Amino acid sequence: MSNVDIAKKAYEAFGRGDMANLGFAEDIVWVTSDELPLGGETRGRDAVIENFTQIPNYWSEFAVIPERFIDGGDTVVVTGTQKATGKGGEFEAPFVHILEIRNGEAVRGEFYSDSAKALKAMGDVD
Repeated sequence: MSNVDIAKKAYEAFGRGDMANLGFAEDIVWVTSDELPLGGETRGRDAVIENFTQIPNYWSEFAVIPERFIDGGDTVVVTGTQKATGKGGEFEAPFVHILEIRNGEAVRGEFYSDSAKALKAMGDVD
């Protein structure tokens, strides 16, 4: 299975809410905007999955729709559209996701999107 296939399977699992089959290494490092709740650098599969399970606390609807997977060997770049609805309204923005994969598992993920739009759509966040 190619690293692009592994990335695609991770997106499919996330879309189903199947956190057990994301294909994350135990020591994965996940990076998102530190402007957002639960953002910044998160270390470890359990901690990343715990953050993912908190998404419904901020969004009534949430989706990341991959559109392109770029094979860079151990690095897969995914581009697509992020859509969400929160207390402050809806937003849609392009995203870039950089996944580093080793031995069939994601060891690092960096997710870049429009955090300003996301914060506005979240509305009041505690």
